[in-house]
Amino acid sequence: MDKATRFADGWQVAWSRINGWVDGFFSLLPNLIVGLLVLSIFLLLAFVARGALARSFRNRGREDLGEMLSSFSFWISLLLGTLVALTIILPTLNPGDLVASLGIGSVAIGFAFKDILQNWLAGLLILLRQPFRRGDQIHVGQIEGTVHRINQRATMIRTYDNRIVVVPNADIYTSSITVMTAYAKRRIALDITVGYDHDVDFVSKLVLDTLARLEEVEKSPAPQVICWELGATSLGLKVRWWTRSQRSAEVAGRSRVVQALKEAFQANGIDPTDPQIVLTQQIGPGEQNREDRRERVPAIAAMPEEPPSLEIPTEDPEAEQPKETIRDMPIESAPDG
Repeated sequence: MDKATRFADGWQVAWSRINGWVDGFFSLLPNLIVGLLVLSIFLLLAFVARGALARSFRNRGREDLGEMLSSFSFWISLLLGTLVALTIILPTLNPGDLVASLGIGSVAIGFAFKDILQNWLAGLLILLRQPFRRGDQIHVGQIEGTVHRINQRATMIRTYDNRIVVVPNADIYTSSITVMTAYAKRRIALDITVGYDHDVDFVSKLVLDTLARLEEVEKSPAPQVICWELGATSLGLKVRWWTRSQRSAEVAGRSRVVQALKEAFQANGIDPTDPQIVLTQQIGPGEQNREDRRERVPAIAAMPEEPPSLEIPTEDPEAEQPKETIRDMPIESAPDG
């Protein structure tokens, strides 16, 4: 057989194969059109469902949960539409056989996406249970800041020095978290020392009168001055007061309290840094009981002017306000101790 004959036979075989493909394409064309139409309908439904879910949860103030569920519904709808379209285009194709044919490949894919799935489920549980939400100020591990966003993989925390820390949801779900803005108010404590020679009632009254003039200090529950520690040369006092739970309120309040106490102590001859030079109050004979001592508590010599307000700029991360949907509990019901 010469070369021309072999070439003609080869060309005939190729042409018949091409004709078979063309005939097969035209025979599948109706199924292809219907399959693409069905896929387009599912794609349209996926977009509509995603937008409706996102809008619904956004209106309820839970945009992060809405974003996660809407994205999940979109991809599930798209996957379902693809499988339906494939069964229409290729009637002999069984989706179950397709999944089974993946075999060991599906196991490998499962291991590859294990961490992603773990973080996704942890994020979903966080958004459903809501131990905290976007806008809350939390402390987890060595990280403290405002929850900026909760997405499918991680929680983004904006620190007080204006950096974003991305923490995997699985780490947050299995860690101990302190939610600083869980309630509208929280208590702040400050330790001070005074000499043993000074009357505790006088110091307590001076401190309480000083705190009563500061707007950052909540009037209810009232501030407290507690005898806390017996030192070698001085008595340790713990000053406790309530303030708004935001970090900015704590910073501004603590600054004004420390400055106001310093000026009040200075105006009344008290130096808490050196107990040896604290003004001594002598107790005379027959005045050893507490009632007699109270009668001898001296009047406060002077109350200085209030310290200037400390304004935290609104663009400062510490000044960020939690959502209005923040959980609130009457402060009288808060734990004491």
